[in-house]
Amino acid sequence: MAKILISSLGTGNKKEGGYRKARYEYDGEIKESTFISKALCEFLNIDKLFLVGTNGSIWDSVYTEFGGDSDIIEMNLYEKIESERLSDNDLKIVEETIENYLGSFGSKCFLIDYGVNENELWQNFEIYLKILEHIKQEDEVYIDISHSFRSLALMSFLMVQFGHTIREKDFTIKAIFYGMLEYQSKNGGITPIVDLKIFYDLMEWMKAIENLTKYGNADKIAELLDNKNEKNLFNNFSLSLRMANMAAIKESVRSLSKKLDIIEKSNHKVVNLLGQEVVDFIRRLDKSRVSDFQLELADWFCEHKHYALGYLALVEAIVSKICELEGLKIKDKEDRNRAKSKIFYLHKKLGEVFKSANDIRKDIAHQLGERKNSLLQDAKSLSGFINKTRKYFNELDER
Repeated sequence: MAKILISSLGTGNKKEGGYRKARYEYDGEIKESTFISKALCEFLNIDKLFLVGTNGSIWDSVYTEFGGDSDIIEMNLYEKIESERLSDNDLKIVEETIENYLGSFGSKCFLIDYGVNENELWQNFEIYLKILEHIKQEDEVYIDISHSFRSLALMSFLMVQFGHTIREKDFTIKAIFYGMLEYQSKNGGITPIVDLKIFYDLMEWMKAIENLTKYGNADKIAELLDNKNEKNLFNNFSLSLRMANMAAIKESVRSLSKKLDIIEKSNHKVVNLLGQEVVDFIRRLDKSRVSDFQLELADWFCEHKHYALGYLALVEAIVSKICELEGLKIKDKEDRNRAKSKIFYLHKKLGEVFKSANDIRKDIAHQLGERKNSLLQDAKSLSGFINKTRKYFNELDER
C-alpha cells in the first residue's frame, strides 16, 4: 500500500524575480513552498507524487524545489518551457529528483495538452487513465485540484470513478485538496488547504442510494456505512434480492425497518440529506401481510424492468393471498398447492390473472420458447396484471 498524491501544475512568471511562494496551512501546521504539492508531501508523508502539467508549466521550479541543484539542468528545463519544446524524456530528471526527495520510488510526471477542444480533452483523459495504471489495489490516494485547468479537477473525479467501477480497482480516496490562495489576504498571508472530499462522499452516497432504490443493490451503502451490524443488514438484503428469495427479502426489510430511525436521526450531513430515499424505499416494502409484500415487490420489479422476477413475485402474491383468506400455512408447500386449486372457485377474476401470469412465469422459468415472439407484450402486460391484482386484493379485503 502506498500513499499517492495526484497534483497539477500551473504556469508562473520567472522573469519577475522567481516563482511566487505561499505559506500553506494544513491541520495546524504551516509550510512555505512554491507548490502546494510539495507542502502536502511533507504534511502527509507521501510515498509517490504524480504531477500533471503542460509543456508550459513550471517544471524547472519543481526540479529546484524538490532538491535539484544543477543550474544547467534548471536552465535547460526553463528554456524548453519558454519555447514549449518540453518532452516526456526531459521530465525524467524531475521524477528522479522527486523520488530522491521523498525517499521512495514510483513518482511520475505527465505532460498534457491545454484541452482547448474535444480532441485535446480526450487526449488528456487518456493521460489520466495512464495515471490510473500506476495506482495499485489498497493504495491511498490524495488529489490536489488547486492549480492548472478546471477540466483537470473533473478528470480526477472521472478517473476515480473509472478506476472503481470499470477497472474494479480497490483504492481509497483519502482527501481532495484545494489551496485557497484567494483567501490568504484575509488570513494573515496564510493559504488554508481545504479538504473537499465531502463532495466526493456526497456523490458516492447518491450513487449508492440510486443503486439501492433502482436496482436493489445495497452493496455500496454497506460499503459506506461504518457500523458492522448495519453493513451486514444491507449486504443480506442485497443478496436476498439477487437470489429472488422473497422470504429472505421480507426478513431483511423487517430488520432494516427497525433501523430506520438511525438514518432519520443521523448527524451525518450526507446521510441526513439523502437518507429519506432509503427510508421511503424500505417502508414501501415493509408490509405486514406476505401477500401485500410480494405484490409490492412485484410492482418494484416491474418498475425497474426486472420482468421475470416481477411475474414470479406476482404469482406468489396471489397464492399467498388465498392462503391468508383460507387460513392455510403460507410457507407450507401442500397448503400453497391447495390454495392454487381454490383460486378460481373463490375469486374467478383473480384466478384469470393468476392463470395468465403463471403461464408466462412457467415459460420464463422453463425456457420453453413458446412465447418468444411476445416478449415485448409480456413485459407490457405485467403492470396491468399487477394493477388488477391490487384491485382484487382490495375487494377481497373489504368483504
